[in-house]
Amino acid sequence: MAANPGAVPAPSSAPRPSAAAAAGAALTACDDYLAAADEAGLLHRIDGLVYVAGEYHEPLTGVDQCLVEYADPRLLRAAPAFLAALFARFPECTEAIVRVAGADDPHPALTPRLSYLSLPVEAGRAPQGAETPGLTVALDEAREHDAAVHDWLRRAMVTAAADRGLTTRPEAVRAAVDALLDSPGRRTFVVYADGRDQPAGHATLCVDAHDDPSGTDFVELVDILIDDPLLRSAAVTALVQASARLADGLGLPLVGNVCHGLDEAGRSGVVAAALEARGWRRTHQYRHGSRPGTEDAGASQDQEETP
Repeated sequence: MAANPGAVPAPSSAPRPSAAAAAGAALTACDDYLAAADEAGLLHRIDGLVYVAGEYHEPLTGVDQCLVEYADPRLLRAAPAFLAALFARFPECTEAIVRVAGADDPHPALTPRLSYLSLPVEAGRAPQGAETPGLTVALDEAREHDAAVHDWLRRAMVTAAADRGLTTRPEAVRAAVDALLDSPGRRTFVVYADGRDQPAGHATLCVDAHDDPSGTDFVELVDILIDDPLLRSAAVTALVQASARLADGLGLPLVGNVCHGLDEAGRSGVVAAALEARGWRRTHQYRHGSRPGTEDAGASQDQEETP
C-alpha cells in the first residue's frame, strides 16, 4: 500500500525518531506533520477532534479510498459515526483506510488491513558467526536475479489483493514492481540451498523508507518469499537475520508488514502472531472501513490479473 494521503509533504524540519521504531514503540503523528496537513487542506475536525484524510486512488486495484493518516483516538473508538462523516466528506470513496497506532483495536467496524511491525535489534541479531546449515544468503548487488525477483514481487502484490477479494491491474502491478526494482534504496538478498545455482527466494528491502506522519526513517522489509516449502522456515530466518544486520549497520530500525485477508483468524492472523512471538512489535496499522450499503470494493473492477 502506498500509505500517503494525497499530497501531505514531509516537512524538512520533521524529527527522525527512529529509536521509537527500533524499540517497537507505536508510531504516532508528530506536530510538524499535522501542521503540514493543515497547510495542505487535509486536516479536518469533528467536534474539535482532528483527523488527516484525503482521497486516494489505489493504482493496483483501481479502488477509490479515503485514506486517513491520523485520527484522534476518540474518533476511532466511535468508528461508525466517524466513517459516516468520512464518506459524507468524500462521497466518491468506496472504502476508508484508517491508520491506527501500535496494536490498538479501537472498534469492530475497523478491520485489519495492513500491520507494520518493527524488529528490535536484539531480537534480530544472530550470534556472531552463526550460519544456517545448507543455506547461503547473498546480496544481489549485480541485479543478476532481477527477473526472478520481479516475479516474486508481482506474485506478492497479486496475492495480497486476492486475499481481500480484489483483482489487480496487470500494467499497474508491473509498473509498481519496476519502480521498486529501480529505486536507489532497493536492496535484495537472495538465498541459495547448497548444491543449487538458482536462488530459492528473496528478501527485498528499501533502505531509504520514511514514515511521514511520525517523521521516522527506517529500512522497510518489503517482501520475503521462498518457493520451496521445505526450505521456507530456515530460509526466512536467514533472510531476516541478514536484513536486520543491514538495518543495524545503517543505524535504522527494520520494519516489515503483514497484509491481512478477509479472514483475520486465518493465515494472516497467524503470521502476525508468529512474528510477535519472535520479538516483532507493531508500530502502526491500517484498518478498513466499508461505506454502508456498498458491495465489496472489488465488485466494480473490470480487469483481472494475468500471469
